[in-house]
Formats: sequence, C-alpha cells, structure tokens
Amino acid sequence: MSTKLAYIFVIILFLGCKKENVMGNNYETTEDFVSVIEHGVKNDGSPIGSELNALVRRSYGKTLYFPAGVYNLTEPMVLPLDYTKSVNLKLDPSAYVKSDGQLEALLKIGFSDVSIVDRSHRRFSYVEGGVFDCYNSDNGIVVNGLKQLVSLKNMSLVRGRDTHLRIYVTDDFLGTGSCDTKIDNITIQGMSSNEDIYGIYIDESCADVKISNTFIYSTKWAIVTKSPGHVINNVHILSKNTTGGTDIGGDNYRQTEGIRIDCGGFFVFNQIYYDTVDKGIMIVGNHGPTLVLDQNIYYSYLDNFGTAFIYRDNAFTTPLQLKISNAMITARNTGFKVFDINTAIVGYDVSNFYTFVNSTVHNPHLVSPYDLSLLQKVRNMSSDALIFTNFNHFDTDWHVVGALVVSPYRSKLRIDLSDNEAIELDMKFEGGALKVIDRKLIGSLNNATLEMGYVVRGDYCVLVFRPKTATNYYPVINDLLGNGSFMITPSKDRHYRLADYGITTEPTVFLD
Repeated sequence: MSTKLAYIFVIILFLGCKKENVMGNNYETTEDFVSVIEHGVKNDGSPIGSELNALVRRSYGKTLYFPAGVYNLTEPMVLPLDYTKSVNLKLDPSAYVKSDGQLEALLKIGFSDVSIVDRSHRRFSYVEGGVFDCYNSDNGIVVNGLKQLVSLKNMSLVRGRDTHLRIYVTDDFLGTGSCDTKIDNITIQGMSSNEDIYGIYIDESCADVKISNTFIYSTKWAIVTKSPGHVINNVHILSKNTTGGTDIGGDNYRQTEGIRIDCGGFFVFNQIYYDTVDKGIMIVGNHGPTLVLDQNIYYSYLDNFGTAFIYRDNAFTTPLQLKISNAMITARNTGFKVFDINTAIVGYDVSNFYTFVNSTVHNPHLVSPYDLSLLQKVRNMSSDALIFTNFNHFDTDWHVVGALVVSPYRSKLRIDLSDNEAIELDMKFEGGALKVIDRKLIGSLNNATLEMGYVVRGDYCVLVFRPKTATNYYPVINDLLGNGSFMITPSKDRHYRLADYGITTEPTVFLD
C-alpha cells in the first residue's frame, strides 16, 4: 500500500470512529449536535438558571443533546417558533427533567421568535427521549399549535397534577387551524384518576394531531380535544392511582373519560384500549362529530363499573356519525350502554350514519335493554333468535320480544315461534301509540294460543307476548323489510320480562 493510500485509509477510519462516538452513548459537540453539559448546563440536580435558554438561542438550526442525569429547571425551557431557527432536543433515556419550584411548564415549544416569514420553510422539529417530571408544573410540555410539524417521541411525562401535554395556539397571529403535531411512543403517568388531571389536552385551532403507540394512565381525562381531524392509533388508556394520588375507595374512577371531544369534525380511532374507564368516549354539548372506530376495546377490571362506551347527553339532538367495526366491549355494570345518546337521532337515521358491525359485547345480560347498539339496522342484521334452545319453556307471564325505537320507518316483523307457528306484524312507531297496520297468524297458531301487546316507554315501544298456557317455543325474529327499527333483547340466555325493562304498567293488547 502506498503512503498516500495509507494516509487516506487512516483519515476514513478516524472519521468513522468519530461518527460512531457522536451517535453512541458519549455524545460530543459537533457543528450541528451540541451536548448541553459541555456548555455550562449541569446534570447533577443543582438548579439550572438562564444558561439553558441562552444556549438554545445560540443553537438555532442545531440539536441539543442531554446526557443521562438530573436537570433541575428554575425556568421553562423555551424553543423558537420560526422554522429557520428550530432547535431539536435529544435526551438520553435516563435524562430526568424536573423543577423544585412551581413552573408554567418544563418545556415550551414555539414560544420564542414568534414569527413565520415563509410557511414553505416549515419542516419537522423534534423532541425525543427523557423523563419529564411534571409534579411542580402546570403543564409538562406545551406546544404552540402555530408551529406545525412538531414531533414528540420516545419519552415519559410523569407525576402530573394538572396537564402533561398541552397543545394550543397563541393570540399573536392566526394560524392555519392545523398543527400537525406528531406524538409517538409516549408514556403519561398522572397522580390519580380521581383528580382533575389531563393526559393530552388539545385546544381550538389545533387540528390534525397524530397520536400513536402511547400509554396514558392515572388521569381523569386521558385525551381532551377541542379540535377535529385527529388520527389516534394503538393507545392504551388506564384509570389508576399512583403513589401520592387520591384513592376514594369504591367510588374510584367513576368520573373518568377516555377521550373527551368538545367539537365537530372527523376523528379516526384505531386499536384504542379503554381500560377501566367510566365513559370510553365523551361527546360534549351538542357537537356532532364523525367517529370512525376500528378494533377498539372497552374493558374494566372492576365489577359494577362503567357507564357507556360512547356518551352524549340525551338532551342534545345534533346528528352524529358513528362507524364502529371489530370492537370488543365488555359490560361489567348493570345498565351499561354501548351508545348512550339521543334515541331519535338513530331511529330517524335515514343516511346510515350509525353502524356497529363485526363487534362483540361480552356479558350482554348486563347491557341496558334500551341500548341502541341492539338495533338490528345498526348491527346490519335482519334476523335474530330470541333465546338459546335450552331456555325454550315459556310460562304464562308477559315475555319481551324486543322493542321498536321511534322512527319514520315501518317495521314488518315475522316471529317464528315453532316450525308451524308464526306471526307477521306490520307496524309503525313514531311516538305515542303503536300503529298496527296489519297482523297475521300463520300455521296452527290462533287467538286461543297467545296474546301480544306493547308498552310505550319514552322513545321506545316494547313488544311483548303471553302464552295462554305454558308451552315450548323457539322464537326467531326476522325483519322482513330490512330497514326497520327493531331492537333485540340483550342476552339469549334468559327470558326478559316487563320488570327488566322498568315497566310497571299493563301492556296494551293488540292480538288476542
């Protein structure tokens, strides 16, 4: 090998080693990569003053690296809004950021150099790694939604007593309404799900947030949003207490909400696990968002717990759009509802805004018989067996067939009681009394065999029948029109009676 080639080889080897050292555990200052401890920032837990923000101002266009250690802030770290001055942060997984005094936030992104000369210059800026102890901070990390394309990843925000991650728009000038913040592989640990603690709070004019691979626990509200357009994927939400948090015994977590939506617009939620959360999705006020949900799981490890999967006060009547598929929902509380929303907006759904298909509800005997997920139209079904065959004996009490919800649709039902006995009913329920358009007895069934009746309870008309003598039936109900508003009974392993539907009045008989 010539002397010249050997010299080139040594230079290449040196540069390779230098690069490996920069990207390994022992970061060194390079032109675009700055280790903060080499510039007067201490990582031994002693107080850090203005020297950190001074370093930020000297590092526009660069990445600041925080080696392992404890960073005790006395003022929030503030990053620029101007894209041409963006400063990235890379924290060692063992870098611990905290404050011994009360702060507005530990980190504020987009709150200095608040100007955007040319939006075409926008590009991703990121904060990656580390543990942010939010105990003495009103907010752990705050993002100015005007600074689009901020990426937060591979970090933990812990011990928050207020808000862990907040995204909002300042009043300095108008943005586009879309912040495009990316949140990936974040762990959020609050103090208690019984206190007013937020995981992620997204304010108005901050649409199109992407949240993925995130675990949020021990908060009352895991995600709160006043902006639409969010795509949330692979998120686990868990109600819990941590050391120092409030424990209120049997009433723990009764006010918890997984995702709280305080706006209209669309949302996409995939693979969300609502773990021991009272209300999975809470829709505030009269907002009518469009929700597309796939592979969502609702489960509680507590008995007698859980109100609803999707909830909006029944007084609000603005139509929603709910498209739910491949869900696994477990009821652990009597009267649980998958859809706890205004009945009429589903009954009068002529645009097919509501679907609940390829989904399973466990412990159906705990589900409210007035849960709108029981609508055959919503479930995309037109036939239903009333019971299992080993519950085929019917006594002479009133037995519930199902219910009709208030609707403009006619419901034409065929009820096959046995191989040679059936009833066909043509009905319409728009509130008030049930309108029976036609009725027909088929086979050996006759008026001496049974009677049928109904009871109106609010927006529901409960259909019942009573055998004249105890007998065996195998009821199968078919919606002959396929677009009716018939609700099945929740469970197949029991007979439902008037008391199960909260009915104390005698039915009105229309077939005797």
